[in-house]
Amino acid sequence: MDFKTFLIKRVMMSFFISVTLITFAMAIVGLIFEPQMTFGYEAFLSPLIFGAIASFPMLVFYSNKEQSMKEILLRSLIHFLLLEFLILSNLYILGILTSPSMALSLALTIFIINLAVHLVSYVHDRRVAEEFNSALRLLQEKIQDTEP
Repeated sequence: MDFKTFLIKRVMMSFFISVTLITFAMAIVGLIFEPQMTFGYEAFLSPLIFGAIASFPMLVFYSNKEQSMKEILLRSLIHFLLLEFLILSNLYILGILTSPSMALSLALTIFIINLAVHLVSYVHDRRVAEEFNSALRLLQEKIQDTEP
């Protein structure tokens, strides 16, 4: 897969899934840790910003050749560690992390969102592959029916 296709298909899809799940997670974590807090319109930007930050580590998965299972697992680990570091360090720098329990719950939330992003991507890719294979089977049958 070339880089442009990877960027559009993988990174952009990851961004939109991440933004949706980050918005949901922010609501839940906010209700648990700071239910009295109110926000202005600038709060609408934070899921977009953190979605972009969360999409950046997806570049670890880019390769123009087929990867072995070992390479995929290693890249997955690097991606996850980079994701946790980038998100949590930005939250710390911005002063959003107010307690160790909040940091731990956010780290767990990041892990769950990461799993969900990969699950949604897997389900989508599987459906596309099944449709593609079905179309190939129909084409093969059509070619076989036209041969004498």
